[in-house]
Amino acid sequence: MEKYNELNTLNIPYLSSSEKEVSNFRLKDESLILSFKDFNLKTVKNVSVYLKNIKTRELLFAPSKASNNSLVINLKDLNKLCTDYEYSIVISLENELNKILYFPVNKSINLSQELFTNSSSDNLKWYLRLTNNGKLRLSTIVVFPNKNS
Repeated sequence: MEKYNELNTLNIPYLSSSEKEVSNFRLKDESLILSFKDFNLKTVKNVSVYLKNIKTRELLFAPSKASNNSLVINLKDLNKLCTDYEYSIVISLENELNKILYFPVNKSINLSQELFTNSSSDNLKWYLRLTNNGKLRLSTIVVFPNKNS
């Protein structure tokens, strides 16, 4: 019981999460560009992006750059790590008071959108799809060369 009392529960930050609507998204080269509606990232102290494995819940840090209402996520270092499973995008925003997790969603009419892009490796492609409820899912696909052509 003493160990529990040693913990000051008031110092444990409150962590909340919610969905944040994306007005536009692009998968270009080895970057995912997300533009948000009515959301200014300049007012936030710290922005971190993680890719969360849907099956194992493993988190991979993804370098990113925030400006105004858009976020550019660099996927280059994650090329070979995302081939077995799908990943959801988790955005962590921190200010002086708390840390909030956001899950980007697209609630547009066309929810069956799928995007592919090439990576620096000739045999890998990034794949982005939208689920029925508008959540973004990322993975890489290994492309095997056709030896017959």
